Amino acid sequence: MTATGTLTPEERADPGPELLAATPKDEVTSPARGAATPRRDWFDQIWNVLGSIRFGVVLIALTATSVFLGTVIMQAPGDVQASPELFAAWILGPRGRYGEPWSSIFEALELYRVFQSLWFRGLLALLSLSIMVNVASRTPGIIAVVRRPPVKVPTRFFSRAPLRVTVSFPVPPDGIRPQLATDLGRKGYRTIAWDDGSALAIYADRNRYGKYGTFANHLGLIIILGAGVLGNVTGWREDAFMVPEGTTRAVGHDTGLVLRNEAFVEEYFPNGTASDFRSEVVVLKDGKEAARGTIRVNEPLDVGTVRFHQAFFGPAVAMRVRNAEGAIVYDDSTALGFKYDGDGVTRNGGNFVLGNRQFAVFVLVPSASLQAPDPVIPAGSVRLEIFAPRQPRPVAVETLAQGEKREIVGFTFEFVRETQFSGLQVVDNPVVNVIWIGAALMVMGSMAVFFLPLRRIWARIETSPDGGSVVTLASAHVNEVLFAHEFAGLGEHLAKKGGGKVVASVQPSAMGDRIEAGS
Repeated sequence: MTATGTLTPEERADPGPELLAATPKDEVTSPARGAATPRRDWFDQIWNVLGSIRFGVVLIALTATSVFLGTVIMQAPGDVQASPELFAAWILGPRGRYGEPWSSIFEALELYRVFQSLWFRGLLALLSLSIMVNVASRTPGIIAVVRRPPVKVPTRFFSRAPLRVTVSFPVPPDGIRPQLATDLGRKGYRTIAWDDGSALAIYADRNRYGKYGTFANHLGLIIILGAGVLGNVTGWREDAFMVPEGTTRAVGHDTGLVLRNEAFVEEYFPNGTASDFRSEVVVLKDGKEAARGTIRVNEPLDVGTVRFHQAFFGPAVAMRVRNAEGAIVYDDSTALGFKYDGDGVTRNGGNFVLGNRQFAVFVLVPSASLQAPDPVIPAGSVRLEIFAPRQPRPVAVETLAQGEKREIVGFTFEFVRETQFSGLQVVDNPVVNVIWIGAALMVMGSMAVFFLPLRRIWARIETSPDGGSVVTLASAHVNEVLFAHEFAGLGEHLAKKGGGKVVASVQPSAMGDRIEAGS
């Protein structure tokens, strides 16, 4: 720094954003007019786009929109996605709900399987890459703040900084500077002595390593996003694995697991709310018992890397179907875990497939949302809607009472009895421990950023007329209102320790104006 208080070339290289806010614009260099701008190659252009905050905001908005669509639009269960037959039967529900052409558009855009789609995984990967580029771009500046702080500032900074405290001491400058450095050090500040040729000065900072918290925070976010992509590729999740009581269902996903629901139990409080619901299950692997236990909401059952959670329950119906020769072609229970809208009424329902995708049979029960009896389906009955492949409308609609048999489309249908199903959430995520590591890094990084904010103070020490010292403390902290009280208290503390007194103080108020005090 020169004696006139202007910045040297080295100081202009990294004055710091806080100093630029308190330094006149004519002290900040700018390229000369007419100077040629270096031409950037394609790598620089891509790098700048990926590191752009606007691009990051767009990616976050797209991710949030995708999650919203995956929440409000019906999502095909994992076993349905893995089976063309089951998907052909399942898709009839969304077609009836959304109609055409929306249903076909949703199917073409893979909106029935948002979280397993390639485009969603690519979006998460691109967001992770954008975060990495953004962090890499900021890294040199953060490291510079920690290791090479802007020690020297212009002289006029001490008269224009938003936070200023002036303290008078009876000790001359060369005697008070070591005392100030010692007192600041006891408050946790690192101090660096300097002078500009006309006065002695001190630079002090605290919590500088807290700036590294942003690396831990972003690294944790990248790990979580990367694990999410990897988990979608290597793992899977079933949010609606429905197994009627007394039946067996294959878990699928090449696990070789089969779950048998031996009993479902529900208990209620006197006011009618559920107090407990649980499933007694047996899990078989390759035909041999692998695990047995009781599954509750907060008491899952683990079989290897696969975890079974109790999630919900509902009604089911046992159906039996015979072909024209009298042979049984279907004898199982159907979970009624889906909601179907029709005739202005929402009803529970489920479906099963006959033969080699010959017919998809939807089973509906009376609506539970009506105050009066269901006008279409009598109590104790079920409604069968039978669809031929690729047909939007049923080829037959019949209502059966419990125990009744009826011939429909060449088959004899029998409604055997009512029962219940257990709704399970089944998850296989081999990278779940990696996600926990990422979450821990995010928490630690956030705590470092919020609870260890960087504090930077500059002190200019001049000789007073009586031979003592006049010390001006100045700071241009980003959150100056929050730092103002601490800064003023630090001035009082230094004055007390050095036997001096505060003669002036300038600090912002919460309303944005400035409060000046002096004695």
